[in-house]
Amino acid sequence: MSPPNPIRDVYFSNPHVPKLGMEILTLESLFQRKINQFLQTPQRVHFYHLLLFTQGTGTHTIDFTDSAYEKGTLLLVSKGQVQQFQVNPESRGFIIIFTSEFLYENATGLELFHSLHVFEHALFAPCMSLSAEQYRTLRHLSLIIQHEYQKPVDELSSEILRHLLRVMLLQIERIREDSTLSQRVAPHYQEFVAFRQLVERDLGKSRSVQYYARQLAVSPKKLNELTRQVLNKTAKDFIEEQVILETRRLLAQGDLPIKEIAFRMGFIDPTNLVKFFKKHAHTSPMAFRNQFLPPA
Repeated sequence: MSPPNPIRDVYFSNPHVPKLGMEILTLESLFQRKINQFLQTPQRVHFYHLLLFTQGTGTHTIDFTDSAYEKGTLLLVSKGQVQQFQVNPESRGFIIIFTSEFLYENATGLELFHSLHVFEHALFAPCMSLSAEQYRTLRHLSLIIQHEYQKPVDELSSEILRHLLRVMLLQIERIREDSTLSQRVAPHYQEFVAFRQLVERDLGKSRSVQYYARQLAVSPKKLNELTRQVLNKTAKDFIEEQVILETRRLLAQGDLPIKEIAFRMGFIDPTNLVKFFKKHAHTSPMAFRNQFLPPA
């Protein structure tokens, strides 16, 4: 049996302006590059994406979950996530990609706070259906950014593009904050971000709610209340979902042995990981990995 195609690690590279840490392109121009086979296989991206769809329908896969899109849909892909395109030549839209380093350069403290805040929400709800007014605003901003990007580069180009991108992100954050869910979640969100980041760091060390509660100096009850407010699920459910997500990423990454994956995820016995994965993912690790085998 052939080994699985590993998920490609994709790092930012701007072929047109090598020193510029952002790029804007249209969806149709991306599909015309004749890299459909690459786009349709999973790829772990090491930069940020904003995808605004202006025509067509389809799905875009983020961390192995499909998000349906149509005109007026905005998708956000965070650094470190795994994405997969469904190539539809009839679809139209804008893709803005950028690095955190580009956004953070010359930023004030307040700008740093707001810059990538919207992507915290997007980790769990990457798809936004825009109202007609919201769509017009973001499409207009995309056209302004595109117009500036296509101008000959001068000493002010980077800073103008950086500020335009920040305006775009602030507008998206405003849209999120106007939602009923965001208003309910907002008072608890910074505490939840600390919990999420701790889980990302120590996932292979512990899957215990008590462990993370101790690290955050709160009670397990408080931690459960927090995750219920933000995600409407228990802290245990959230931790287990993150274990499954990272296991999926490692399985799709290549031919890393199940024993090694189990060790990385904190399972002493590989059979315990297999049982855990089957229970939560409703398939075996090998069956999931086999989805990424090249065609026979």
